[in-house]
Amino acid sequence: MSKQRDWLLSKKWGYAASVALVPYAILKTLWANGLAFMVSGKGIEELHASIRANADPVSKWLYANGIDTTAVLALIASLLALALVRERGRKLPRRLLLASAFLGGSFLIIICFANFYKLFAGDIRLSDAAEFDPLVLPVVYGGFFAWGITISMAALSFGVRTRELPVRSSPGRWKRWPEWARRAALGWTAIYGALGVYWSLGGSGFPFGLSNDPQAQSLLFKHAAAATGGPVIAMLCMIGVIALYLFKFRMNGVARTILLAYAWAFSTILCFLVLDARPLIIAAYAPVSLIGALFGRPVPFFDALTWPVVNQFICLAGGLLWAAAALSFQRYTSGACLYCGRRSGAGHWMASSSGVRWGRRAAYCAIIAPLYYDITRIAWLLGFPLGISDEMLRDLQETGADAIGAGLALVSIGGAFLTRGLIKPWGETFPRRFPLLAGKRVPPAMAIVPAGLVSILLIVTGIQVFAGFWAIGDFRNWGATTPLLLMPVWGVALGIATVFYYCRRQGKCERCGFLPASGIAATSGDASAL
Repeated sequence: MSKQRDWLLSKKWGYAASVALVPYAILKTLWANGLAFMVSGKGIEELHASIRANADPVSKWLYANGIDTTAVLALIASLLALALVRERGRKLPRRLLLASAFLGGSFLIIICFANFYKLFAGDIRLSDAAEFDPLVLPVVYGGFFAWGITISMAALSFGVRTRELPVRSSPGRWKRWPEWARRAALGWTAIYGALGVYWSLGGSGFPFGLSNDPQAQSLLFKHAAAATGGPVIAMLCMIGVIALYLFKFRMNGVARTILLAYAWAFSTILCFLVLDARPLIIAAYAPVSLIGALFGRPVPFFDALTWPVVNQFICLAGGLLWAAAALSFQRYTSGACLYCGRRSGAGHWMASSSGVRWGRRAAYCAIIAPLYYDITRIAWLLGFPLGISDEMLRDLQETGADAIGAGLALVSIGGAFLTRGLIKPWGETFPRRFPLLAGKRVPPAMAIVPAGLVSILLIVTGIQVFAGFWAIGDFRNWGATTPLLLMPVWGVALGIATVFYYCRRQGKCERCGFLPASGIAATSGDASAL
C-alpha cells in the first residue's frame, strides 16, 4: 500500500506531462515557419492557406510571424504541469491549478478516444491526408493522450500533497443551511415578485402560456397570459415575503399551521406544477449530446434550452429553497434541532433496522422500474422492433433516434447502478478501487442532492406522460409509450430510498450533539439560526 501511494503521489507525473507535448509544439512551430518536416511542400502551402482563410485575426497574425497558436497552448500546458511539481506553483491558486489540469486532461483524453473511434470506424482515413507523414498521428494524438493521463495524475498527486485538513469548530456552509435558507428564499421571492410586476406592466419575457411557449401543451398554466399571470405572481411573492419574514418568530396554533401550509404549498407548486418533462430531457440528454458530438453524431441539445425551460430550472431552485425554509421553521417551532430535526430522547424509525429494510425495498424498486425502458431502447439499436412497428424502427434508424434512445438507456443503467449505492456499503465508504479515497467517508450530499433532484424530475415527467398516454391511447407502438408509465413509480421509489439513506447517514449532530445510538441530545432548536 505504501509503494502504491508513493507511486501515485510521485512528482514524476508532472515532469512527464511537461515534456509530453514538446514534440507537438516543435512540429507545429516548424510548420508555421514553412519548414516541410513530416509533411510535403504542398501540404505546407495548403496548411498556410487554410489558416489565412479560416483562422481568427490574432491567429493569422501570429502564424504570419511564425507562431502557431496551438504550439503556444502546448507551451502553457507544459508550464501548468511544472507548476504542479515545482515550489513556485504553490504560490498560485490551488483550485485554479487543479481545475485546469483535470479539465484539460479529461478533454484531451476524450478527444483522443473520439478520433481513434472515427479512425477505426472509417470516418477518418489516412488517405485523406496523403501530404502528411503517417508518424504525425502518434506525435499529435499520442502526445495529447500522454499529456491527458500524466497531467491528471499530476493534479491528483498535487491535490493530495497540498491538502490541508481543516479544523472546524462548527458545521460547514452547506450543513448550516437552516441559517441561510430563509434569507435565500426571501431573496429569490423578492426578485421573482419584481419580475411579476415587470411582466404585469407589459415587459417582455413572460415564460408561461402557449403564446410565449408553444411546447407548453402539458403544463397546468398553459393558458396563462402576462396581463393576468404577472399580477398573480407579484401578489403570491408579496405574500411569500411576508410569510418568510414571520418565520423569524416562534409561533403555535393556527398561525403556525397557516404559515407552514402556505410555504409547503408554494414549494409544491414551484417544484411540481410549474415544470414539465423538458428539464428531465435536458438533464438526460446532456451526457448523450456530449458523447454524440465527440463521435460525430451531434444532438441538438441547446435548441431545447429555451428561456421557458431555464425559467423552470429557476422555479425548481426557488421551490427547493422554500422547502428548506419551511422545514427549518417547522423544526424551530416544534422544539426540534434545526440541523438534524431530532428531539431529545426521541429515536428515528427510518434509521432503525425496520427502516433500513424499507429503504432497501424502495431502492430495488427504483432499480427495477427503468429496466423495461432500457430493454426496449437497446433492442431498437440492435435492430429488433420490440413494441413498435417496422416502419417506426426504420424512421428511428434513419434519423439516428435509435442511438439516442440507447444512449438514454445507458444513462438510465448508470443511474440504476448509482442507486445501489443508497443501500450498499460503498455508498457510505469509498471502496478500494478508488485511488487515494479508499476507506474514506462518502459525503452524504454527493448522493442525496442528485438523487433528490432526479426523483422530482421523474415524478413530474411521469405524471404528465401518464396523463398524456391515456388521452392519446397509442397501444400499437406500446414499446415506445408504456415503458414511460413507470416513471412515477421510479421517481417515488428513488425519492423514498433517498430519504431513508439521508436518515441512515445521520451521525452525531454537530450542533445539538445527538447520538442516534443513545437517543440523547444536548440541546434543542437554536433560535439564532433563523
